[in-house]
Amino acid sequence: MDVPGGGDAVNRFEFRKRFKTVGPAVLPVIHARDRGQVVRNVRVAVREGAHGVFLINHDFELERLLPIVREVRERFPSLWFGVNFLAVTGARAFPVLGDLERSGCVVDAYWADDARIDERADVQREAVATAEARRESGWSGLYLGGVAFKKQRAVAPEDFETAARIAARHMDAATTSGAATGRSAERSKIEAFRAGCADQALAVASGVTPDNAGSYAELVDAVLVATGINRPGNFYDIEPMRLRRLLAVCREAGAGEPEPGPDAGWYLPLMAPNVRGERFAWLDPSSIYINASAFHALVDDLAAPFDPSKIDVVAGFDAMGFVLGSAIATRLGKGFLTIRKAGKMPVDTDSVDFVNYSGRTQQMEMRKPAFAPGTRVLLVDQWVETGGTMDAGIRLVERQGGVVAGVAAVCIEETGGGAVCRGRYRCSTAVVPGTAEQEQCNRKTMDHFADFDPACCFPEIS
Repeated sequence: MDVPGGGDAVNRFEFRKRFKTVGPAVLPVIHARDRGQVVRNVRVAVREGAHGVFLINHDFELERLLPIVREVRERFPSLWFGVNFLAVTGARAFPVLGDLERSGCVVDAYWADDARIDERADVQREAVATAEARRESGWSGLYLGGVAFKKQRAVAPEDFETAARIAARHMDAATTSGAATGRSAERSKIEAFRAGCADQALAVASGVTPDNAGSYAELVDAVLVATGINRPGNFYDIEPMRLRRLLAVCREAGAGEPEPGPDAGWYLPLMAPNVRGERFAWLDPSSIYINASAFHALVDDLAAPFDPSKIDVVAGFDAMGFVLGSAIATRLGKGFLTIRKAGKMPVDTDSVDFVNYSGRTQQMEMRKPAFAPGTRVLLVDQWVETGGTMDAGIRLVERQGGVVAGVAAVCIEETGGGAVCRGRYRCSTAVVPGTAEQEQCNRKTMDHFADFDPACCFPEIS
C-alpha cells in the first residue's frame, strides 16, 4: 500500500472556487527572459482575465529568476502566481519558497515537472521526502506535481490511473501533459487521470489550445498553457486574442452546453434603414458602431471564428471596411492593410476594375508591394451584396501572391457573389445563415425598420 506523504490533495471544486471559476482555471505560463518581458506578459494575462500565471526559468538558472519573482509580487501584490523552477524537484524548491515567503514575497503555487511518483512501487520514498521538505519549509502555497509528464520517465498508458491515484495522496493537484512541448495529451490519458484523482484537483499542461481545450475542460481543473496562447513562432509572448478565446472555451465548459438564444446578434436591430432614396445603400450598419456595447460585441463575433496563428494581416475595404477591419486587426493582434478606391494612394499600386452594388464600374487599388508572397490575409468589409468589391480585393491579394485566409462582414447575402464567397472561403458574419435576419437581408428589408427609432443607437452618457 502507498504511504501517505502528508500532501493535502485539494478537492477539485474547492480548487476551482479559489479562482472563482466554474470551469477550469486558465493559468498562462510565462517563459521568463527578463523583467520587462515578464511584466509585459503579466499585464496581458491580467487584462484578458486569466486566473493567474506561472513563471518558469526556461533559459537560465533558478537564482536569476528570483529577482523577477520578487518584482512581480511587488508590482502585482494581489496577483495569483506560481513558479516552475525548471529541472528542480520540490525537495529543493520548497526551502526557497519558504525563504521567499518569510521575506514577504508570497508565491501562491509551485509546479514541479517531476513529482517523483513511481506507480511501480509500494512505498513512495521520494514523494514522501518531498512532502516532508514542504512541511519543514513553512511555505503555504499549492503544490502541483508533474506525473507522467513530458521529458520525464515514460509511464505506460495502462498505469496512468494508478499513477494519478498515488499522486492525489502527495500533492494538491496532480499535473500531467502531452508527450512533448506543444503536443496535446490524448483525451484517454486525461480520462484515466480523472478516474485516478477521483474528486481531487487535476491540471493539464502542454499542447492546450483554444481549439482543443473543450475536450479537456470537463475533466480538468486547471490548464497551464504557453505555446497554445503565444504569438506564432514566439516562445515568450502571449497572443491576447488566443488567450481570450481559451478563456471563453473554459468558461463555456463550466456553464454547460451552450444554447442558442435571443442574445445572438442582439445588436442587429440597431441597423438603420435608408431614408434618403435609391442612391444610397438600403441600410446603415454603422449605427451599431456608436454604441460601445454593440460595437464590441459585433467585433468579437466577427473575430471569433479565426485563429490568429493562421492569419498574418487583416485588410479592409474603402471606406466602412476600414472601421471593422482595423477593429478586428486589433482584436487578433495583427497589422492592417487598406484596400482603397483608385486615385487616393501616393505610392505604387496594383488596381483592378469591379462593378459595385449600385451597378457602377469602379477601380480598387492596393499598395505594391503590400506583403511577401504566401502572406495570409483576412478580408473585411461592412457588407457583401453582389460580391464585386470583395472579388476585387481577392484578385488584388492573389495578384501579389497572398492567400485569402477568410472573409468577415456584418452580412454576406445569399445570392449572387455572396453565395460564391461562402462556397470558396471561411466566412464570419454577424447575420447567421439560415436565420430570419438572413432572409430579411436577402430581400433587403428588416422587420425592425417598421418602428425603428434612431435614439436606440445612442451611446450611454456617464
